[in-house]
Amino acid sequence: MNPFNPTFGDVPKILIDNDPKTTDIYKLVQQSPFARSFFITGVRGSGKTVLLSHLTKMFQQDPTCYCINLLNNDEILTSLAQQLYDQTHSPAAKFFDELGSISIGGFSVERHFNKSSLALTIDKMMAEIQAKHHYVVITIDEVSNSESIRDFAQLFSALKRKQYPIYVIMTGLPELVLDIQNDDKLTFLLRSDKIVMTPLQKAEMISTYAQVFNCSTQLASKLAQATAGYSYAFQLLGYLVFKHCQGKTPTIHDYQAVFPQYQLYLFDNAYQKIFISLSEMDRRYLIAIQGNQKLQTVCEIMGKDKIYVSQYRRRAIERGLVLPSGRGFVKYTLPCFDQYVSEVQNPDSAYYLGY
Repeated sequence: MNPFNPTFGDVPKILIDNDPKTTDIYKLVQQSPFARSFFITGVRGSGKTVLLSHLTKMFQQDPTCYCINLLNNDEILTSLAQQLYDQTHSPAAKFFDELGSISIGGFSVERHFNKSSLALTIDKMMAEIQAKHHYVVITIDEVSNSESIRDFAQLFSALKRKQYPIYVIMTGLPELVLDIQNDDKLTFLLRSDKIVMTPLQKAEMISTYAQVFNCSTQLASKLAQATAGYSYAFQLLGYLVFKHCQGKTPTIHDYQAVFPQYQLYLFDNAYQKIFISLSEMDRRYLIAIQGNQKLQTVCEIMGKDKIYVSQYRRRAIERGLVLPSGRGFVKYTLPCFDQYVSEVQNPDSAYYLGY
């Protein structure tokens, strides 16, 4: 069975512990005397959901922790109340009789409810949890600037002010932070402890590839280098090589055979989504820097001054799409991204976007 899994959101069998902060977050929550929030951010495919799943499993093993997973939808507060009740069997459940859309003891209550009475019920359950010296960890994957998240933010702030033992760990794309700067109801995201996903360690990737494929360090190094530490690429390339070799030890020719397919999967499953979600000027900046262009040259290509262009340089860095590579220079962080940028400018390409 193929041990690699390039599917977004799934926890692969082969998992490189990308960041020691995983353990740090776990310990920080357990030792913190006050409520706090954590925001895991990184480019699509960088392993945010995998890290969140790993943390969830750690907290689920603690009998004093109530681990709640919430979806970013209109029922987020109802779901929080329901899951707290299911795990605690709190006497505060009598307040559910005044609410709607909650199943109690197998019976569905369909009465209308308002957010304030729902918040009151959650508040009472949190008071009981605090009295038992237990704590609550809430996880939310892919938060956004939505009404449901704003409602949750207000409730979390209220519970935090009462010093309840409640913690929230969220994932989200870097542009979310860029978009919420002026949203008063989402300042808790800006104040959260931010964990930025970093590239996988090259030595760990080489060791993993060499062990799984029983191949030379030289070939394992070639595979690792082709992923540039991008979590999705690491899983994808391993998956394709394993599938292609059918149990035999891979060679450089096998790597070369799967590389075109590897590149197409990167384009289709990751880069198209990343690139199209950017603003027009963000895209033009990424195109302008192609070929390792210096800042002054990029300004000339875009027809803008340095102050203007520097804003988009900063935005690209914050999104994890480029990193500084010398005074006035940046380079792409994702594998084969240079080739993708060429494709969006090629009229004969299926990825052509009119640039």
